[in-house]
Amino acid sequence: MQLDLGIGNTSVSVAEPSSWGGAVAVGGQYRPVKRAGNMTSGTRDAKQSSEAPNVRDLIEMIPGLVMCALSDGSAEFANRAWQEYAGYSSGQLTGWGWQTVIHPDDVTKFNEEWSASPTAGKPFETEARMRRADGHYHWFSIRRGPAVSETRSSKTSLRTLIAFEDINERKEAQVKLQLSEARQQAFCDNSPNLICLKDRQGRYFYANKEFQRALRASEEQIKGKRDEELFSVEQAAAFKKNDLQVLETGVRVKFEDVSFQEDGQHALIVQKFPLFDAEGEIYAVGCVATDITERQHEESARRYSEEKHRLVVETANDAIVSMDDTGTIQFANPASTRIFGYDPAELIGKPLTVLMPKFMRELHNNGFRHYLATGQRHINWHGTELTALRKNGQEFSVEISFGELTRDGHKVFTGFIRDISKRKQAEDKLRASERSLRELTETIPQMLWSAEEDGTVNYCNQRTLDYTGLSAEEVRGSGWLTAVHPDDVEKATRAWLGSVVSGEAFQCEFRFRRAPDGYRWCISNAVPLRDLEGKVIRWFGTVVDLHDWREAQQALHAIQTRQVAVRADVSLAFGQKESLEAILHECAESLVRHLDAAFARIWTLSPDGRMLELRASAGLYTHLNGAHSRIPIGQLKMGAIAREQKHVLTNDMINDPRISDKAWAANEGMSSFAGYPLLAGMRTLGVMAMFSRKPLTPGTAEALASTADLIAHGIERKRAEDELRLSERNLQMTQAELARVSRLTTMGELAASIAHEVNQPLTAVVNNGSACLRLLANRNLEPDVLRQALEGIIADGTRASAVLSRIRAFIKKEAAEKSELNVSEVIQEVLILAGRELYENQVLLENQLTNDLPSVLADRVQLQQVLLNLIINGIEAMAAVTDRPRLLGVQSRIDQSGDVLVAVSDSGTGFGTAVERVFTPFFTTKANGLGMGLSISRSLVEGHGGRLWATHNFPHGAVFSFTLPTTGRNLS
Repeated sequence: MQLDLGIGNTSVSVAEPSSWGGAVAVGGQYRPVKRAGNMTSGTRDAKQSSEAPNVRDLIEMIPGLVMCALSDGSAEFANRAWQEYAGYSSGQLTGWGWQTVIHPDDVTKFNEEWSASPTAGKPFETEARMRRADGHYHWFSIRRGPAVSETRSSKTSLRTLIAFEDINERKEAQVKLQLSEARQQAFCDNSPNLICLKDRQGRYFYANKEFQRALRASEEQIKGKRDEELFSVEQAAAFKKNDLQVLETGVRVKFEDVSFQEDGQHALIVQKFPLFDAEGEIYAVGCVATDITERQHEESARRYSEEKHRLVVETANDAIVSMDDTGTIQFANPASTRIFGYDPAELIGKPLTVLMPKFMRELHNNGFRHYLATGQRHINWHGTELTALRKNGQEFSVEISFGELTRDGHKVFTGFIRDISKRKQAEDKLRASERSLRELTETIPQMLWSAEEDGTVNYCNQRTLDYTGLSAEEVRGSGWLTAVHPDDVEKATRAWLGSVVSGEAFQCEFRFRRAPDGYRWCISNAVPLRDLEGKVIRWFGTVVDLHDWREAQQALHAIQTRQVAVRADVSLAFGQKESLEAILHECAESLVRHLDAAFARIWTLSPDGRMLELRASAGLYTHLNGAHSRIPIGQLKMGAIAREQKHVLTNDMINDPRISDKAWAANEGMSSFAGYPLLAGMRTLGVMAMFSRKPLTPGTAEALASTADLIAHGIERKRAEDELRLSERNLQMTQAELARVSRLTTMGELAASIAHEVNQPLTAVVNNGSACLRLLANRNLEPDVLRQALEGIIADGTRASAVLSRIRAFIKKEAAEKSELNVSEVIQEVLILAGRELYENQVLLENQLTNDLPSVLADRVQLQQVLLNLIINGIEAMAAVTDRPRLLGVQSRIDQSGDVLVAVSDSGTGFGTAVERVFTPFFTTKANGLGMGLSISRSLVEGHGGRLWATHNFPHGAVFSFTLPTTGRNLS
């Protein structure tokens, strides 16, 4: 019999007794089998010859855990290795006791698999945790071998050997492997990088979450797809090229790419690499894409920050010097040259003490060594004032601030060194100046004060103290506010503190108490004194009493307000009133209303220049007749003012010799008089005067002077406007008369046509009258025949009357009267007038009129005149044409701008290069023409808001066109 149990790496073979030779083969080597009890050699020989070693002895020889069990799984015995592992005796393990060693969670699974295993003699294998003697569980692989008999002679009693192999380390390795794989999977799935795997055919079989997010596709939508199904043609071609390079070379490739995602363009660093199987063959291509967009932004920001700091250091006014922990200079900025006289390259490598006077060097070295050893500073590192040494040996004052940085275990110290020698000199001068200033302020006849940088008043000169009645102690700090009016304290405090905080100049008006008079309006101004860095170190201010000036300004403002009001009234009167009398009356009313006049009057010079004529009077006297309605130039005070062209002012009418009627002045209580000539250049236009019961102030006198100028210019402008309007009316009358002459001229040109038009109905009347006479002579008095003849006479007479009415309306001398017209209807009327001319000159008419034109606002006669002039000109322009048809086109329509357009064209000789001159007055191409027709026509059209122009008609002739604005309504 041969039984092979694989336990770990050990193979155990149990051979038939005939082949054992008293040994068992363990791991390829045979070991002797020990027998129980004492046997003699004879007994042993006899025993060996009669029976083989039993299974128990063989199992004991096996180094692993082996058990002999019945077919139902109950243990018959377990080897010593089993007993030592479990810490149980052989008896405790027999039967079902051995299963107590199996982990409770694994017992049920074990029994179910054992029961379901094939019949005894067939292999069985499972795994379970088994408790060690120290209480710890280990994983074991449990295998059941084929059934055997314990002895050769015991064939009826079959046993099963169960081998237990400790696989705990392998199991832990598997768990670790699974955990590692899970972690790798989680790492890839949650990596911020884009990770994917493709097989050799370029099909995706893995894509992490970030890759899915970038493509906006799920894993199911990506798996099995190729690049051309997911990316653009260009990108897919590039990716396939990189994949092919990896597959052919077996090495990693790295490149940069751009990805367009939902939030914009992203920069990527892509790495592609081969994946090898166990045989070393490439079975897939891996891809890891890292988004470097943010890093690029950070690097750009870092470079910008470094450049900015470099510029700060390079352009700093202060010297910046860095040294290491040996005191050796490592860096110096360009400002070091200006401050110390050294080029930065000269300083690098030298000890910092070269920038110090000799008396400071030992002190520095001792203090520096002490700091490196203990960390204790011997001076303040921020804003310390020290003495430095220039390259030329000059000592000067500096302000130093130091910072410390540890890098790679070494300390680096950077100092900011500011040259304050000029500031020191300025401070010394300032102190000397302050002493002089204090002496000066006590002698200046002005209230002066000063304050600290925080706004605390520290000084007021004696004049301020005398003004307020306060002592020097009482006024210091905020004590000066006790002299400010209670209603102004808050305003003054807010203004002062605002200036202190902002550093801006201070100014505030407030009432200040003057002992012993009371409060008076004052203004205080203060400016800051700054050091070289611009920091406020002191305030200096003044206080000025402006009470009297303020009251004068208020009075002046009142006068200016009244002056503005008068000027506004005068300007409004000249802008709104039509008659000069009404305008001047409003001006006189304004003087009474705003300048405290008892009454005011305005005279204008008569046309012959000899008299002043009263045109307006307001106030106490409003009549325009009486002794002063007409004053000869040079007589009385008004006539004298006009002749001398000089104003007269007095506040003492009773005693002024220029005032003739002193009794009247006394009786009416008049105290002041002002008279001003109304001048336009050197010409006198009139006189303006006012009388008042109050004294005249300088402001009133100024207002009167400016008002007199304003009224004089207004009168001059009014007269010019009146003359202009008269000229315009004369011009319009001249133009109307000229247009009428033009119409009469046109009628003269149409005389033959008119005669023909009138002659036809008159001939018909004569014929019908003759017929009636013949009927009467023949005594043929049939009523129907007579009625027919008489009706013909009436119709022909009416037709002749209509022709004469149209001619009469055309040449009638009447003012233009605009009404809403249909241009096409007016054209038809004109064509009737010109019909005979068209016929006699063998002119063919091409009539293209639009009947439903919107109406225009126009004078019918003037519009007829323009049309008739253009039509007659066209007919005459074709008089010499014999080689082609004489065509006259008349068209009416709406143009692109929405206006009505009328065009009259001919096929005549045209006007050559004279197209720009045809509208010039007196320019004509006809031998007997006046050259005014087209000029008048253009004026008439433009007077209706339209435009008239001329162009060439191709191939022959000319086109005259004009437009008229519409009313928006349709009269058809």
